[in-house]
Amino acid sequence: MVKKRINIKIIYLLLIIGFTPLFSQQQASFNHYMFNHQSVNPAYVGSKNYTSLTTVHRSQWAGFEGAPKTQTLSLNMPLTSKNLGIGFSVLNDNIGPVRSTSVDIDFAYHLKLNRNENFLSLGLKFGGFNYNLNRDLIQTNNPFDSAFIEDDQNDFFPNIGFGLYYYTQKIYAGIAIPRILEHKEIDSRKHYYFITGALISTSDQWMIKPSVLLKYTKGSSLVYDLSSLLIYKETFWIGAQMRSSMNNLIPEGPLAGSFSFLTGFTINKNLSLGYSYGFSSSRNKNLNLSTHEIMLKYDILPKVTALLRSPRFF
Repeated sequence: MVKKRINIKIIYLLLIIGFTPLFSQQQASFNHYMFNHQSVNPAYVGSKNYTSLTTVHRSQWAGFEGAPKTQTLSLNMPLTSKNLGIGFSVLNDNIGPVRSTSVDIDFAYHLKLNRNENFLSLGLKFGGFNYNLNRDLIQTNNPFDSAFIEDDQNDFFPNIGFGLYYYTQKIYAGIAIPRILEHKEIDSRKHYYFITGALISTSDQWMIKPSVLLKYTKGSSLVYDLSSLLIYKETFWIGAQMRSSMNNLIPEGPLAGSFSFLTGFTINKNLSLGYSYGFSSSRNKNLNLSTHEIMLKYDILPKVTALLRSPRFF
């Protein structure tokens, strides 16, 4: 059987992005992070009085062979009698000849601070990821290049993570380091996250959900993600998102950042569907750097949602 060869264009693009501060981050990013805080902070699990299952598929750079594709599946639930939460997540990240699959278990303890339903939770993450480099997918000018004639690299790297998460009925904020251990073999580094947001009711029918995500890793500039959703009757939402680095506050120029549009709706009281379309700030018409992302969220809601007005949006 003829083995596929990675398109030389994708290697060229990866080399460019590898030296760009914004995209040198190693952990996967999702436009729908505001619907799945567990993806960046283990202290989130169990913060709601229901079980939630979320899956996201992200596809970048349509038309390029070997373009990045990422899928994630996460589950979290409360153990209310113990003020504990538990979660499970798996993530598959594939870009060119490199594939990484991570599996993690999250635990969180939730401390009630006052009678106004303000909580502070501490979360721990345990797991690891499998890193695979398939050299058969790389075509070089020199078929005897010593860097690409060794056996495929396929290793497992254990890891631990930590997070703090403060939340009320209307706002949330958290800090986290999902992967504390660094592995020199693949040059993996710690990533630091800060996330915050709110639900603002403007009327009986409309709400606004602003969200902010900051991400930093050594050797790269601070990356920010700003988004805002307009929610109608808790059944439909539409919004916009902007992502860039502090070196380029407004995304502009080649690969300096991106813009995205988000929309979605609740199919029924348990099931929600979301979609986002993103595009790079690059003005190069010869490169298709669009991003498509689909989110499916299933919530097993209790008959009474207590004081939380909109559980699926927070």
